[in-house]
Amino acid sequence: MLRPLIRLLIRHEFTHEDLTALIRQTYVEIAYDHFSIPDTEMTISRVAVLTGLSRKEVVRLRDGLNNNEALLKLKPNRAQRVVHGWLSDPEFLDEQSNPLDLPLSNKKNGKQYASFLALVKRYSGDITIGAVLEELNLVGVTKQPDEHTVQLVNSAYVPRSDELEQIRVVATSVADLFDTALHNVESSSRKKRFQRQVVYTDINEEFVDEFKELTAAKATPLIQELNAHLSKRRKESAKSNKNTKTRLGFGIYYIEGPEEQPENITRGIIEPPSKK
Repeated sequence: MLRPLIRLLIRHEFTHEDLTALIRQTYVEIAYDHFSIPDTEMTISRVAVLTGLSRKEVVRLRDGLNNNEALLKLKPNRAQRVVHGWLSDPEFLDEQSNPLDLPLSNKKNGKQYASFLALVKRYSGDITIGAVLEELNLVGVTKQPDEHTVQLVNSAYVPRSDELEQIRVVATSVADLFDTALHNVESSSRKKRFQRQVVYTDINEEFVDEFKELTAAKATPLIQELNAHLSKRRKESAKSNKNTKTRLGFGIYYIEGPEEQPENITRGIIEPPSKK
């Protein structure tokens, strides 16, 4: 689990000391969030026992978490919000809920409507249409068949010009996968979440491109269908008076790597681990 993380950290000059400080702070955060005793106030001494840190260190790290809470709540960048709006806002979809090819500008009753300009104004905040279009064209999410039209050709936005934003995407994806895997380890069979993967070794490299194309062809329609479903449910939820809201999603990822793998996951469909 650590090898890909350490490779990323060394590449970005994130030292062992930096990681150690972050881990110590995360230990304190998780202790407070997940290991408190019901109806009992969490004490500094209990956190110290759970984490192995000194009481003085727990106080320092707890105060640091409180002061930096706003910085820890990262939000998707604006180009990503534009793509999401294109995939979910009915104004920019056809009757089958597929994203429309958008004119750069299109006025209806004196206002921009169903245009790329309208989309950017609604979802990018104060970022200019030129900056958003340049970014989306650069990463291959959009293309322009002519100078007046923009097409969405790839709904998977992965920024390339902003490495910090790329790392945020990686962090969110890995955290979600870990959370699901650990939930399945700790839960009864009835409450397990869907978690599957299919992995084979001993595959000739000549079949790599074929499999890449097959996974994209099969996975993209499913992701688009689920996106449309959750978009509809979020709009219904916004009209509801209920205060209980949750975060829902579904992830699919491609796997390719060297031949060496643990013996128990060398081939076939991998089931989530059973609770013993």
